[in-house]
Amino acid sequence: MGGATAAGRVPAGLSRLPHPSVLLGAGALLVLAVAVVASGFATDFPEAWRVPLVDAVDDLADWTIRNRREHWLFLFVLQPITTAVRTALNETNAWLEILGWPGVLLVTGVVAYVAAGWRVVGVALGSLIGIGLIGVWDPAMRTLSLMTVAVTISLVVGVPLGILAGRRPAVATVLRPVLDIFQTTPAYVYLLPLALFFAIGDPAAVVATVIYALPPAVRLTALGIQRVPPERLEVGASLGTTPWQQLRTIQLPAAMPSIRVGINQTIMMALAMVVIGSLIGGTGLGQGVLRGLQQVNVGRALEPGVAIVLIAVLLDRITYGAGARGHRAPRGWRSPALIGGSFAAAVALGMTGRAPADFPGAGLLSFASAANSLLATVQSAILPATRAFSDVLIVYGLEPLRQGLLLFPWWLLAAVVAVLAWRLVGPGLTVYVVAAFVVIGATGMWAGTMNTTSQVAVATALAVAIGIPLGIFAGLSDTVERGLRPVLDTLQTLPAFVYLIPVVALFQIGRVPGVIATVVYALPPAVRLTSAGIRSTPSDTVEAARSTGATTTQLLRTVLLPHAKPQIMLGVNQTTMMSLASIVIAGLIGAGGLGFQAVLGLTRSEYGIGIVAGLAIVLLGIVLDRLTQAFGSTDETTRATVKTG
Repeated sequence: MGGATAAGRVPAGLSRLPHPSVLLGAGALLVLAVAVVASGFATDFPEAWRVPLVDAVDDLADWTIRNRREHWLFLFVLQPITTAVRTALNETNAWLEILGWPGVLLVTGVVAYVAAGWRVVGVALGSLIGIGLIGVWDPAMRTLSLMTVAVTISLVVGVPLGILAGRRPAVATVLRPVLDIFQTTPAYVYLLPLALFFAIGDPAAVVATVIYALPPAVRLTALGIQRVPPERLEVGASLGTTPWQQLRTIQLPAAMPSIRVGINQTIMMALAMVVIGSLIGGTGLGQGVLRGLQQVNVGRALEPGVAIVLIAVLLDRITYGAGARGHRAPRGWRSPALIGGSFAAAVALGMTGRAPADFPGAGLLSFASAANSLLATVQSAILPATRAFSDVLIVYGLEPLRQGLLLFPWWLLAAVVAVLAWRLVGPGLTVYVVAAFVVIGATGMWAGTMNTTSQVAVATALAVAIGIPLGIFAGLSDTVERGLRPVLDTLQTLPAFVYLIPVVALFQIGRVPGVIATVVYALPPAVRLTSAGIRSTPSDTVEAARSTGATTTQLLRTVLLPHAKPQIMLGVNQTTMMSLASIVIAGLIGAGGLGFQAVLGLTRSEYGIGIVAGLAIVLLGIVLDRLTQAFGSTDETTRATVKTG
């Protein structure tokens, strides 16, 4: 008996030993301290510790170029993928050419009617007609074909994976970190390795788009499957249904609203990659926006930018309408038959050669010259004011913060952030912070990372300072909520690149326009989640506070804001991550930092510096994500989620 008891208990001495994660965290801090002492407390990262990772990546790039036609990796893995994607793009383009503009309008109108009703038909056809009248029909069709292929691949892969993850917890556990990496990593980071292995062109752009757009399809499908009430499954099992029958008759129908939202989000995220994909050879509207930005020709960038917005509105309204609970497909018709019949009629018209090839009135709405003329007039009027604002933001915000981060000894900054990570999350993140800072310094990306950090900090602070008060007003007033909703919908629908066009027009190029575009792009989460947090406060709690004579200010300070804190901090987290993603894109307009180095790697084929800059972005992004998540943790359960998530 005593032996069994002794065997089942941990010895008293061993039970007092720290948890292994605590030992790892303490070990990381000790290694950092020893390294600092060994380096003589050098403020700058010691040159002797530098790792020639840029040279190693450049060597890999040279090897890739030399072996592209011979090595098995290219012959039997990458080239078949490239060929399949290129074939799909060519076939899609061919069908769009056969349909012509009349066929595209017909099929789009029928799909919009079946999916969302007559109101959306007007929006869809109006958007397409606007694209044709602007004179960018052909690049818009190339963009549409690229999106069609990318979204199809994302859904064909993502929905089955989501079903597996929803039905098998082990699959969800394996997929979660992969999807976290896909969503945490800015899309810029995907481009260089994909351009290296798949070569410049549309196939590489499609693969990058799939990586970026895949997570919503997986996550929302899994969420829909997991939320099926257990009693429904029990009833099905009692009737003798097989697992496949349960999936087909119970789980998929119940999960369909969530799956439709996933399809909508996948499409919108794919559209957000249109301009980014053009950096690695993607054709279509993104190429026009990119060239206009590179030439600082706002009119040239604005026309394809407006076309991208119209496509975004069209696709968002159709897919959102298809998921609306109140909409039903037209009675008396089978929806697939109606869509298939319209497609067949459009193909028949196109193959007879009777459909006109060119869009009638193309160029009637061309406004590039007018936009440039208007811009010149506006700039002459407000350029002194925008320059003054830029000077203030640089002199009193961006530059002091950047210089302060660079003057701060690297090891002291690493130690402060590591201790903060320990306090907020735990020793596991401490190990990661120390490792991340050492890797960033050893690869020569310290200065660029501090520059990017300063821009992210300023952009996030501005977005939060604007977004939280707006969210509070929206949470307290239905009128404000209704007024802000279409604005926020528009801001979240538009690809991030579109914001750069008007900002460059008003503020020229540099860090300030990058920060302003980032604030606009990252603002919606702060507003929406703050409003949602205010509105989620239990009504009985609010009434109890009012019954004691609390004023609106007191109610806000003592009840509403404390209850809404988790949602508000989640908004800060999302705003921070969107700021990082956008500030990297702003490297195209001279914002500097890691984004500029990534652009340099893309535009000059300097793969080493570009990929290493991308690695630094990933490391910085994970640190910011985990810390801002932890700031919103209000209880041990939430904090444990952050520790293990």
